[in-house]
Amino acid sequence: MFLFSALFFVLLVFSSLAAVAVMYQSRETKSLTTQPLIEQQTQSPQVARFLFRAGTLVDANSAALRLCSEVPTERFDWEALRQKLSASFPDFPYAQGASQKRDVTVLKSNDPNDASIVTLDQWNDVARVTLEQDIAPDMARRTAIFQAMFQAPNPIWKINTKGMIVWRNTAYKSLGASLGFEGDAQPLFDTTTLSPGDPPLRLKLSSRDTSQSHWFNITAVHAGPDIMFYATEADAEVSAQDARRSFVQTFSKTFAQLSTGLAIFDQNQSLVLFNPALIELTGVSADFLSNRCDLFAFFDHLREHHVIPTSNGQTSWHTQVSQIVEEAQLGAYCATWTLPTGVTYKVSGRPHPDGALVFLIEDITSEITVTRRFRSELEQVYGVLDTVEGALVLFSPTGQLRMCNQAYRNMWKSDPDRTFAKYTFYDALQHWQVDCMPSPVWAKLKKRILSTSDRSAWSASLTKKTGEVLTVEVTPVAGGVTLLTFKEINLVGMPLPTSH
Repeated sequence: MFLFSALFFVLLVFSSLAAVAVMYQSRETKSLTTQPLIEQQTQSPQVARFLFRAGTLVDANSAALRLCSEVPTERFDWEALRQKLSASFPDFPYAQGASQKRDVTVLKSNDPNDASIVTLDQWNDVARVTLEQDIAPDMARRTAIFQAMFQAPNPIWKINTKGMIVWRNTAYKSLGASLGFEGDAQPLFDTTTLSPGDPPLRLKLSSRDTSQSHWFNITAVHAGPDIMFYATEADAEVSAQDARRSFVQTFSKTFAQLSTGLAIFDQNQSLVLFNPALIELTGVSADFLSNRCDLFAFFDHLREHHVIPTSNGQTSWHTQVSQIVEEAQLGAYCATWTLPTGVTYKVSGRPHPDGALVFLIEDITSEITVTRRFRSELEQVYGVLDTVEGALVLFSPTGQLRMCNQAYRNMWKSDPDRTFAKYTFYDALQHWQVDCMPSPVWAKLKKRILSTSDRSAWSASLTKKTGEVLTVEVTPVAGGVTLLTFKEINLVGMPLPTSH
């Protein structure tokens, strides 16, 4: 009887526990599915609660909705919340999901001065995220940010969806006052064409009496449903660009008068400046040059117009141009281009700052013609001198040997034109003294050649060690030049001349 009573008591206890468990589970399920955030009525306003299902936000309290409005996105999901909290909670999971049947994770802020806590309660495809914010550091940060924006030296203002100003800082107010503008609702800048994410827009702001004006670079960013604008003064940048533009115009006008063709390529090897002489010398059209052609295209057009000499068969055209560019970058390119038309160009390439290259093309046809004519006439003079029987040699006022004829080379067995160093009177005198007998004539001859006062004609006799007797005649020539003539005179029956 006692055993039966005990079994009945145990059965009654288990039945009661099962009923309680079923009631608790039913209440919890109902609370999580049909009443997602019933605690929000009694919790602190600083506690934000989010309810996600499969990564999609399905419910949130007022504090959580305020956080959602601070994120510039059309759809607030799990990824948006992670990006919002990742700065303070770097361990916030990238994807929703529980590692167990039910997983509860508590995350603390990485800022030791911030006592905020994030609690993640996840099961199945449901996740409840609770953010308990520490109001003290948040208020301090907000105050610091507000003070920084309000006291910033550059104008900052916020515009609502209706285009009205809802906030502006001190710099914005001071700028409007300095230019004579009144009222707070009317924007100083016309930013209707500027949207968040666009590149900075440069605008000019003038005073009401147009006596002064300033340039600003305006940037727009999202601020919830509103738009925040930041203005940076650009007067110095605009002035620099105007000065640069003026310099380029002056530079272009200056080089427009030159007869030398000029082509300047920037660091990207694009043509940025040329003068009219380049068009005249190369025949390349101005339209092609104005389109900022690159360096290789420029040389291709020179080749098409037969302005540049063609390469030999061993070197390709691209290799030839690459060698020209490489030498120009080193500042060592200087070449003479002789064209089939008979025109001769002197082309030089030089590097400029910031990787730029400058090519100069100069027509030297007339100079080459004069040089060739001079060389031809000089060769004729040499030919005439070589027909003279006497040994002739010409010295400059400083004693340098200018020229001699073939008879001189045969008599003294020397060729001054083949020496590497400058051949002077002292070199010739030493050679003469070696081949001749000692004589006081050498001292007198030296005085006659190097004297600038005594320019009278003079002659004397010399005897070579071989027994031949020579007469040397000194004849002054215009420009301080002196001509010496050596002749053999030791003929039978003829008296030797005496010096005078």
